[in-house]
Amino acid sequence: MNRFRSFFFSVTLVGLVYNQAISAPAAKAHNQAISAPAAKADYLKTGNEKAAKGDSKGAIADYTKAIAVDAKNAQAYQNRGVLKLGSGDHSGALADFAKAIKLNPRYAEAWYNSGVARNELKDYSGAITDYNKALELNPKFVGVYLNRAIAKTAAGDNAGAMADYSKAIEYQPSSAEAWYGRGIMKNQAGDKDGSVADLVQAVKAWFNNGAARASKGDFKGALADYDKAITLSPKFGDAFNNRGNVKKALGDQQGALADYTKAIELNPSSAVSYSNRGFLKAMLKDKDGSLADYGKAIELDQKNVQWLLARGQAHNVFGNPNEAVADYTKAVKLDSKSSLAYLNRGNTLFGLGKKTEALADYSKVIELDPKNADAWFNRGFILAENKDNAGSINDFSKAIELNPGYAKAFFKRSVAKSALGDEKGAIEDMKQAARLGLENAQSVLKSRKISWQ
Repeated sequence: MNRFRSFFFSVTLVGLVYNQAISAPAAKAHNQAISAPAAKADYLKTGNEKAAKGDSKGAIADYTKAIAVDAKNAQAYQNRGVLKLGSGDHSGALADFAKAIKLNPRYAEAWYNSGVARNELKDYSGAITDYNKALELNPKFVGVYLNRAIAKTAAGDNAGAMADYSKAIEYQPSSAEAWYGRGIMKNQAGDKDGSVADLVQAVKAWFNNGAARASKGDFKGALADYDKAITLSPKFGDAFNNRGNVKKALGDQQGALADYTKAIELNPSSAVSYSNRGFLKAMLKDKDGSLADYGKAIELDQKNVQWLLARGQAHNVFGNPNEAVADYTKAVKLDSKSSLAYLNRGNTLFGLGKKTEALADYSKVIELDPKNADAWFNRGFILAENKDNAGSINDFSKAIELNPGYAKAFFKRSVAKSALGDEKGAIEDMKQAARLGLENAQSVLKSRKISWQ
């Protein structure tokens, strides 16, 4: 039920951990090299693994051992420096980056991180020099432009900072930090309209980056992006809706409920937000609230089948199967090709004991979506109950063909084969169901003292 909406397609930031706060910009370390391949010693590899798991202390110890084994291991110095930088040991980090650079003068990441360390030590001139070197080696290194802009701002070079933000935008239009930073610079330069335009772009970028991160399962990163979008644009209803989805995914149900409610307050015509809140209320067992929200979504968007499907599901959850059938029927009338509407109605009708009608719905699903393994299984199930064992075997076989791990289909096919006298085939199917972990199949075989291993 997570429905993330975006203004435009965006590119997720890659290899960049610069994270500018809304009120107080600060440079952060670039840790792209942490996951780089190990060199001569296994200590580099184990250090990388520990760093990836968040064990900075253990990783630093392993990088130190890697250096002891190979004093020319620039990667180990670089990686250890990144972790020292993250722990606040800026001087120690700077020393490690200097060693990495000495060993490999063309190490762009080391030059960059050296600049970050100098920036933290308020050596802005030195930081800019290091960033310049990193850009000589990699002119499209977006993180360098962002951090050099911060250093230039601290050094009083606002025009240079604005130019760096513009360059970052040129190479990575989805960089919310770049739009935000340039917007601040324009505001300070008296370009109010330009500042507003850039800040709007920053909000859009954070919003889209949040949607992209959420779609990849990075809910904490998405939450941070939506927080920034909302901080800059407190009346951005869609951002509240999406943040609600993320909070729900993270288990913060009350936070999600508050965000959906805020999204609806800001945009009363948002059927998506009503539906999302309805789903959450169903999870919270708020029957009246859930059905009311789904009803509002349907009222606002009367031709959208998904709201009817969602309310039908809620009716089933709350023990209203007849009302669920009514919603699925309305969905079918709106979209006669909605295989999900037919499947859900078929399941509900079967639960009501209306097997003939359910059988017709499953057949319709198969007609619309021949690769739907569940429809084949469900139809086979009814055929088996109607003593049409040959027909059920055909359907169970199709379900297995589409989903080789369909344990229940093997089990039911075994029963049908046994009914037709094919004991050998029945045992083989029962064994396969048992191998797939179906406890019923395992119990049957145990009772007959047949091994399935």
